[in-house]
Amino acid sequence: MIRPVWFALVLAGTLALDGFASAQTVVTPEQARTLAARLINVGQPRAALTVLDALVERDEKDARTLILKAHAHRVLGEYDASRQAGRAGWRHAGTDQLKFNAAIATAQALSKDDKKSRAQLWLRRAAHVAPDDQSRARAIRDHSFVRRTNPWSVRLRFGITPSDNVNNAPRDNRLVLGGLLFVDETAVPLSGVEIRSGVDLRYNFNIRSERQMFAAFSLDQENVVLTEDDENIPEGVEASDFSYTKAVATLGWDFQANAEAPHRTVTLSYGRIWSAGSHLSNEVRLGYRQAQQLDNGSRLILHGGLGYADRQDSELRSGYTGGVGATWIKPLTGGDYLSFNTHLSRSEADSAFITHTGLRLAVSYTLGKPIMGATTTFSASGLLRRYDDALPGLPARDDEGLRLSTSLLFKNFDTYGFAPKVSFTAERTNSNISRYETETLGVSIGFQSVF
Repeated sequence: MIRPVWFALVLAGTLALDGFASAQTVVTPEQARTLAARLINVGQPRAALTVLDALVERDEKDARTLILKAHAHRVLGEYDASRQAGRAGWRHAGTDQLKFNAAIATAQALSKDDKKSRAQLWLRRAAHVAPDDQSRARAIRDHSFVRRTNPWSVRLRFGITPSDNVNNAPRDNRLVLGGLLFVDETAVPLSGVEIRSGVDLRYNFNIRSERQMFAAFSLDQENVVLTEDDENIPEGVEASDFSYTKAVATLGWDFQANAEAPHRTVTLSYGRIWSAGSHLSNEVRLGYRQAQQLDNGSRLILHGGLGYADRQDSELRSGYTGGVGATWIKPLTGGDYLSFNTHLSRSEADSAFITHTGLRLAVSYTLGKPIMGATTTFSASGLLRRYDDALPGLPARDDEGLRLSTSLLFKNFDTYGFAPKVSFTAERTNSNISRYETETLGVSIGFQSVF
């Protein structure tokens, strides 16, 4: 039985709605929620809250009522109260549909309160518990909208790669120099697991319709876990000897002359690299990128950069590196797409180990039809490196490399929008100096955002 005080309010609200119902002395909770929803829809959220507060007093775990409260508070601009009600509705929801509704309501309150990043997290929750494909599509669509309006963006990376050559050792650790044979006992392949992780942070500011500036920070970390019973591990060698860390701060400018013009980006970045826990290098780099949609539906990306590396291990290795490249992406029938990539680079330093010209060519093909439920991409790339100067007692170094890979992204197994990705890779580098010949065959497991 509904209390007389709030029944009068229910009755007043009922009479205010054309055609809702005749005056009644008893209403069910479901009827009261229906009334509250109609009050919200006709622009009377305060009256709706009177009904909803009474329902919550009757049952504080009523998820449907709490979700309606979240909507009413949001319409009134009371975003903290809306968020609290939405979260309470999420806690007490007993079905995926109610959890989905609660997550959407909470995300809407956060987005309206300019807490865009947290709103994106709740929309990922909504997509995860969506009761059907239509609901999931709505959550993904809302997430894309919030992401476009969010000045902040965050990207996470993580992957593990079991390998029999985690230290990228040469196939042959012997070197003939001046007729003498030298053997590097430490340059042997070691088995273990490579662990890679990273994060990209970006903040857009000074936003205009056709341009914006941004500040970004990225951090990449690579660590190795060696196989304990690997008999090849030289004495004194530890897993930390193969650690790698790179931190980069970037200031950039995105601009576009008009909606049909290429999208251009200019960046200036400063980075630091640590190897085996020691400071290896400071780097400054100027970059340019241009992306344009072509008439035939394909996309062309041009990019280039010039940088200077201040090496801390050897002043002779400090120098300049520049490069230009292009990527062409072509959609095909059936959802397939093909891409080509080329990159030409040049490194200049006082060291013969550094000064060289490099060329990389790559092609990839992504199938529109899943294989075993996974989006599949086949890739192949070739690498040429020509060094200018001969090393002491050796000829000028020439390298040729080939890399083949297949990756499978299991979108149907995503969790909160992150799906597992498995890649199989075979890579080999041939060189006229055996010390620089390497061979790797591995499997890597990671996660990738699908929206």
